[in-house]
Amino acid sequence: MAGSSTDERNAAGEWRPDGAIALAPINAWPPAPKKVAKWALRFPGFLWPYNAFWLLIAVVAWTWLTPSLAQMQTLEVWWIALIFARNAALILTCFGGVHLYFYVFRRQQDDLRYTTRPFAKGSRRFLFKDQVLDNMVRTLASSVPIITAYEVATYWLFANGYLGLFDFGTNQALFWGWFALMVLLAPFIHAVHFYLGHRLLHVRWLYKTVHSVHHKNVDVGPWSGLAMHPVEHLIYFSTIVVPWVLALHPLNALYQLHLAAFLPALSHSGYDKLKVGDTLEIDGGSHFHYLHHKYFDCNYGGSLLPLDRIFGTFHDGTEAAQKQMRERLRERRAALQSS
Repeated sequence: MAGSSTDERNAAGEWRPDGAIALAPINAWPPAPKKVAKWALRFPGFLWPYNAFWLLIAVVAWTWLTPSLAQMQTLEVWWIALIFARNAALILTCFGGVHLYFYVFRRQQDDLRYTTRPFAKGSRRFLFKDQVLDNMVRTLASSVPIITAYEVATYWLFANGYLGLFDFGTNQALFWGWFALMVLLAPFIHAVHFYLGHRLLHVRWLYKTVHSVHHKNVDVGPWSGLAMHPVEHLIYFSTIVVPWVLALHPLNALYQLHLAAFLPALSHSGYDKLKVGDTLEIDGGSHFHYLHHKYFDCNYGGSLLPLDRIFGTFHDGTEAAQKQMRERLRERRAALQSS
């Protein structure tokens, strides 16, 4: 994809990628095995670095930065504090690193950036009247404790035999086969859970009291990804409950939690791709979700699964999709007025 340039932007400083947003090839009908294989196995692609990288981080965190299950049978301050500090460091490194790369060091300038509008300052919408500071405080003060609470509960439940009850006995092949299947399913579990939770958060009373905090960020940056009300954090990170039911090993639950925790940094970066050198471009899937922040009533999920297409809220970034969205909103307003 070509980079952006000044004459490709409109008068408001906005830029969009060429062509329409496409769903992942696994959604094609009839099936296209060659396209699916290329999408999954190429670099950069679905498996690497996106999901393999976060699996590696989860493995490192579990192996060297998490106490043993035997130690976690009893709730103690020392190991809870260790997990909290580890999570705070990982969030600060991931979200802070992406922010520094794009907005402080300006390594891409405005190349592939959706809008050149600066982050809000002096706005009463945000804590301290500063969007970035608001987002950082909400992320570090709310998401980190809630991630840690879910993680602590998971380890304690596994350590005391309340989870991991789906027993293959001594059959190690079945055990690790199920483990691998849960790893492969984790991005899809995240996609379904995110869509359902997101639609719930757009119910009027929940939106007004909870989700509106996140939507204060119209022009998003990395720290916007987890800038949420604490209730939204509880809903969003409850994706870990799926491994509570299905997983045989705590590492599956940790990987599921890490996908939810770290993917928003790049998907809210405000850039279409992260460019590394002159040839490597890592797609954060940003444009799909950027349109949700911009237009509100579209793209509640992601491009991995066709949930928005099924439920009529898919916006592929084209003028035709924009027209369809406006028509849908007009019909909805008319229905409300006549009821």
